[in-house]
Amino acid sequence: EYLDGIGTVIPRAMVTVRSRVDGELMAVHFREGQRVRDGELLAEIDPRPFQVQLAQAEGALARDQALLANAKVDLQRYRALAKEDAVPAQQRDTQEALVRQFEAALVVDQGQIDAAKLNLVYSKITSPVDGRIGLRLLDPGNIVHANDAGGLAVVTQLRPIDVVFTIPEDELPPVLAKVHAGERLVVDAFDRERHERLGQG
Repeated sequence: EYLDGIGTVIPRAMVTVRSRVDGELMAVHFREGQRVRDGELLAEIDPRPFQVQLAQAEGALARDQALLANAKVDLQRYRALAKEDAVPAQQRDTQEALVRQFEAALVVDQGQIDAAKLNLVYSKITSPVDGRIGLRLLDPGNIVHANDAGGLAVVTQLRPIDVVFTIPEDELPPVLAKVHAGERLVVDAFDRERHERLGQG
């Protein structure tokens, strides 16, 4: 028993690929209409600014580690001298605060290192889903921004894909009866001329 209805093919996902960082688009690694895989490299943004940021953050971390080590040595000295009343307790307390300040600076430095490493990862733009990629909207040499509305391209997921169709209301009760009985109903999708079966689900 077959029921006919007009259907519309709707992709499960249609994702606009955008950059997460600002910079010059160095390379595009896809052709329009190409099938792409989830995680496949699509484009590259100039990573050099982020490499410089990483080097600066690592330098700041090394500097603050050295300052912290020196401050801890001084703190041990002041604690020993404070026990003998050779230095005021205030000086020891000030040194303890300085040690905590440098410890907090290390946390900030590590956060900047992690952010720079993340930006380096984001300088390589990958496909978020399996599918077919559409028109290339930007060429190498363009400056891209994270807030660009158009993005680089659109990836449309094709497998699996959904087909939404309607059937007459009068035909609904027998269909629902079979669904409630646990039967699996088969749907065939044909082309417009109804000659070629495009798929089954």
